[in-house]
This record gives sequence, structure tokens and C-alpha cells, in this order.
Amino acid sequence: MTASASILVVDDDDALARFVAEILTDHGYDVVTAPNADRARELVESTDYDIVVTDLRMPGGSGLELIGWIKRYDPRIAVLAITAFGSIETAVQAVRVGAADYIPKPFEPDVLLLAVSKALREHALRAELSALRTEVQARFGFGAIIARSKVMREVLALAERVADSPSTILITGPSGAGKEVLARAMHQHSRRRARPFVAVNCAAIPDTLLESELFGHKKGAFTGATNDRPGLFKQAHGGTLFLDEIGDLPQALQAKLLRALQDREVRPVGAERSESIDVRVIAATHRDLRDALVKREFREDLFYRLAVIELHVPPLADRVDDIAPLAEHFLSEHAARIGRPARGFAGAASKLLESYPWPGNVRELQNVVERAINLAQSELVTVDDLPAMLTKSRDEGLLDRALERELTIAELEITYARRMLARNGGNKKKTARLLGIDRRTLQRWLGEREDERDPEDTME
Repeated sequence: MTASASILVVDDDDALARFVAEILTDHGYDVVTAPNADRARELVESTDYDIVVTDLRMPGGSGLELIGWIKRYDPRIAVLAITAFGSIETAVQAVRVGAADYIPKPFEPDVLLLAVSKALREHALRAELSALRTEVQARFGFGAIIARSKVMREVLALAERVADSPSTILITGPSGAGKEVLARAMHQHSRRRARPFVAVNCAAIPDTLLESELFGHKKGAFTGATNDRPGLFKQAHGGTLFLDEIGDLPQALQAKLLRALQDREVRPVGAERSESIDVRVIAATHRDLRDALVKREFREDLFYRLAVIELHVPPLADRVDDIAPLAEHFLSEHAARIGRPARGFAGAASKLLESYPWPGNVRELQNVVERAINLAQSELVTVDDLPAMLTKSRDEGLLDRALERELTIAELEITYARRMLARNGGNKKKTARLLGIDRRTLQRWLGEREDERDPEDTME
């Protein structure tokens, strides 16, 4: 914040108001005076001020009321209160209603200038923090998630509803589908957003180190433990801990994790006492944990503790409407990174992207687009810039997977119908027409009652 900041001085004592204004003007500030609270309100409503310096005792409206009104009208404005000598109680009231500081009468010019300088620094820091939060929200919030498909919009709607819940959340879905992106968005949409978001891949850390990584350890707890080290639970204190690939957590640690979630405390390796934690846990896995329960590979009590709220991120193949906008986003992002112009995808290339089954999901799409922008010979990505594997038709890919899984004709019909329905945004009437069947047959394949109505059936 520079010395050209705009300041409003409010005081019914004209001599004091001019004295304050002269001091501030001599140091380069842009100063306006007001004789009372009513005039001050008019000026604040018509002009942007960085600071308001106001006396607390004025006829026709107190300074305390003015401070409260300013903080409601525009919280960004810093307010300094001028108080009578010895009026500590009044000064405390001023701070309580929103004043940044108070200046007791009589005061030296240096005291005033110091208070103004401090208020401006804090003003600048608040503005910078607000800008950073806006940037983080734009990058990691729900608004940053591209979701045009009906199924993904439903997932985001549910995620937004539970984002601020303190309950544990389990996100399921295939690898590369965007589970961590969804977890970060929920963190940013919660009251914990100012605290850390800590992510750990449970499958990527050796079993022998995972306990120490999660819960911490004390010096001398094991060979190599030369210092006390806080675990990820403590590092995420007040924020969110994201446990990715929770389905691969060793059974020996499942009981300890359950205890931590139930008691809201952890015991570092080698410690004699447990330590309390304040962490919201979001877990994710690509595995079918219910199947793991049947096979006794995952504790039932831990599963139900984790899956208080369950969200499923569908594979990209079931979100056909998201493929084109995601590809355009990645194209713009990677082109800017390497400094190359890019106008988009040629029609044939775009259709090819939408017809591919994307077994690697969003992560695979991102890699394909990054490769394409590096190979493209023009500002438009063409079919020649895409990997040869994409030229294999979607139908052939579906048939190959059907052969591998030995699907029956009935199962293949249902699978194809569901894909077609997803491509058409859930419009059953349009899907049935394209499949060459009637709507009742489609409903029967989907396991729905024939009298159920779809509000989108009238849309073409």
C-alpha cells in the first residue's frame, strides 16, 4: 500500500479534523474530512476509502455506531478510533465493533502516522490474502471441475452438500477419474479451507513406514528415528486428510486407523500417550470395498466408519459429455505452458476422442492431449496428432471387453444401452429411438418400472 491511500477523517471538532488532515496530507495521503457521522456515511457510499479515522464522541451519531455501519457496509475499510484520554473502556468497545486500532487524545503526529501505516499494511495483507483465496478457489473449488454430463453434475451437487460436514467421506471410482480433485474441492468449500489439505497415497508407502507416516514417531522409536516427527494426522490439524487408495491399507493398520477415527486421537510410534486431533478425513479407493469385506481383506467396522457419506466418481466412458470440454481445457492449459498457440480440435479429432473408451479415465485424456499439443503442426489438433490407439473404434473396444468378460448378449445390450444413454445426457426417449427399440424396452433393460417418467423425455 502506497502513501497515496485515501483517508476520511470524521470529527465535529473542526480544528482537530484540520490538524489530522494536515499531518496526513503532508505525508502524501489523499485526505477528506467530514463533520459528523451522517456526512461520513454519504462520503463512504460515494467514494472508495482505504481508512476512516473517526472520533468516538460526536453529536448526531456516535463514532461507535459509525464504525459498526462501516464494517457492515464495506469490511475492507480499516477504521481508526480517536478516543478521549483515559477512555480505555470506550476504546475496547471500538475495537470490539470493528476498529483496527485506537488513538488516545492528545497524540503526537508520529503516533497517528504509525497507526495509519500499520492499518494500511494490514489492509494490504487482507487484500492479498483475499486474492490468494479467490485464486485457490478458482483453481481447486467446485467451479474448477468440468462437469457437463448429468451423472457428474449429480455427483458434484451431492459433494457440495456434504463438503462442510465433519463426517468421514469415502470416494469410490476408477483410477484417474478425479477422486482427489473432488476431495480438494470439498476441502475448499468447507470451513476448514484455511487449514491444510494433506494427501497421502496409502499404496505408495511401504507397510513398515506407513504407521509412522500417518501417526508420527518419537525419537529413538526405531532405527533411524533421530528426531520426533509429527505424522500426517497432526500436519493436517484443523484441515482435511485425504487417504487415497485406502483399500490397500495393510490390515495391521486398519485397526489403528479405526481407533484414530473413533477416538479422534493418535499415538505416535514409541509414544506413551495419545495426542488429540482435529481432522476431517476423506478416503478414496478404486477397489470394491464391499467385495473386500466378503473376502475379509478389509475390516467391516472401518468400512462403515469411512463410508458415513459415500460418493462415486464414474469412469470417463460414462461421462461422454465431459470429454470435449475436458480436452479443450487441457489443450489450453498445456499450450500456455509450452508457449504454443492452439485453437482447438478438428471435428474428426474431437469425435475420435469422444468415441474412445478411456480406460485410464481423465488422467489418460490429459496425457493424450499433452502429447497432441507437442506433436501438432498447426493451431488445430487433427487425427494425425492423436495416438494410433484412439483410431480403434469405441464399438470394437466395447466388444473386446465383452469378450474378455464373456458377457451374454443380454448383458451386452444393457451395457451398450447405458453408454448410449450417458452420451445422450439421460434422455431415454432419444436413446430408445437411436437404439431402434421402444422406450418400455429400454426401461426394462435399465431395471426401471415402465410407468416412470423422465423429465428430459420431451427434450430432443
